[in-house]
Amino acid sequence: MKIKETVKKVLPMTSFQSKTSGDTYYQRDLILVTDEQYPKEIALTFKGANCKLLDVINPGDTVEVTFDISSRENNGRYYTTLNAWKLDIIQCVLNNAAPTNTMASADDSNPTPTASQPLPPTADPNPIVL
Repeated sequence: MKIKETVKKVLPMTSFQSKTSGDTYYQRDLILVTDEQYPKEIALTFKGANCKLLDVINPGDTVEVTFDISSRENNGRYYTTLNAWKLDIIQCVLNNAAPTNTMASADDSNPTPTASQPLPPTADPNPIVL
């Protein structure tokens, strides 16, 4: 699914350690606000290496986010998460223009994912080492 809305805020990165494997996992939330008569806030979660996609985002930017919806049951209650995996900047609040490769790496021999280039689906989206 895709959503195109305005960024309200980018929350700081959080980490947690797996009880079974001991691996450390990272996630970061992006809060969007809809442009409706009664605006709604939408929280999308970026996991693993995709957290770096949010480094160039500022409140007020217009973005298009591609995400998957997943739900899980715990003790009879269901919890739903919007797992984002692609981010396109439509309009920056600083210069009011569509950016051109805002996350380009100075070292082309080791390119990093850009806002318009998500990680390949074969990459493990959860664990990263900082």
